[in-house]
Amino acid sequence: SKVLISISNDLCLFSSLDLEGNVFVFPKETNTAHVILRPTITKPLQKVSVCLRSYSDLRRPYSLFSMATTTYDDAFHIYLQPPYTYIVSINNAVSSFTPNWKPFYGRHICVTWDSTYAEAYFWLNGKLSSERRQYNQVYIDAENSIVLGQDQDSFGGGFDASQSLVGEISDVHMWDYVLTQEDIQKVLSGDLNGNVINWKSLRYEIKGEVLIKPEPQHLESKVFVFPKETDTDHVILRPTIIRPLQEVSVCLRSFTDFSRSYTPFSLATPGKDNAFVIYLQPPNTCFIYINQKLTSFNTDSESLDWRHICVTWDSNTGVVQLWVNGKLYPRRVSMKGSSIAAETSIVLGQEQDSFGGRFNEKQSLVGELSDVHIWDYVLTPEDIKKVISGEHNGNVINWLSLYYEIKGEVLVQPKFQ
Repeated sequence: SKVLISISNDLCLFSSLDLEGNVFVFPKETNTAHVILRPTITKPLQKVSVCLRSYSDLRRPYSLFSMATTTYDDAFHIYLQPPYTYIVSINNAVSSFTPNWKPFYGRHICVTWDSTYAEAYFWLNGKLSSERRQYNQVYIDAENSIVLGQDQDSFGGGFDASQSLVGEISDVHMWDYVLTQEDIQKVLSGDLNGNVINWKSLRYEIKGEVLIKPEPQHLESKVFVFPKETDTDHVILRPTIIRPLQEVSVCLRSFTDFSRSYTPFSLATPGKDNAFVIYLQPPNTCFIYINQKLTSFNTDSESLDWRHICVTWDSNTGVVQLWVNGKLYPRRVSMKGSSIAAETSIVLGQEQDSFGGRFNEKQSLVGELSDVHIWDYVLTPEDIKKVISGEHNGNVINWLSLYYEIKGEVLVQPKFQ
């Protein structure tokens, strides 16, 4: 079943829900927001397996899974030191795993531990790390506190914002036995669920600002195809924006053979239909709206090929930058000191003349769109290079972790160029 729940301000959700196809979203750095899991553990654990999926673009360390007992605050703790080192603590004994393969996107991890042999193993995206770690032959107490998104420095608390997760967690499962290679593959395919913690029947309590959203789609090597001129076909993006934007960067790729003007990207707020709009007039004009004010750029003429566009805006200076295929054009200044409201409607392929609607088919995109990313800061020239090469993804909207809704006749197709 699909659910969309937003719970904040320490409202508690005591539930046993099937969260298949959904994720917990931790939208900001905090020492309060977390999810408490409520398993039934009646005797000390001699064996443990924990699996989960996570996504974050944080560059600092953060906690994924924290299990504390009254004796040990790190009874079973999984902590990521970006980019690829996982710190695993068992009864406060600490070891690390650094797999020698580097997944570009999406991480499914499993950690197994057997007190009989005092050994732990680590799996990343279904592959067993060659590293094997030794721990003490000590059981994990039955009385426990399990938290997602924070590191417990005391039983049930002692959180530090600098160790909190900003990102997503899903498919959390826990077993009281050691998974085999065959088991791991079944977990990956969704055919094996935890007998201690089961994502498909999860009893949990949300504290602070944590969201439950449908699982985002990974659209690497995919495009949206807008096949015809229309005032209905569009894609709605669903970011999590919690405060007004004073800096914005938007990047995308577009491809069309139309000679009339069109709108690849439109961000509206309740008070401003053109809060942040990219509007292209072939062959060589790019219009940028920021809070209703129009700024234009003359660019090199379009060729019949994919075009990579990045637009950045800084409220502090008002500076607007346009990059096309990695080339920076002369900068403009617009709407210095203003901000873009947090309540937004973001649409691909149409230009909004009201919040979420009033489209004009003569401004619609007929063509293809891909690699849409948004950041809440201004990209540097080095960042732009990384975006073009696929090494830097948005922290507000991320093409590789995209919440979207298609309206009308828009197709998702493989990218061939």
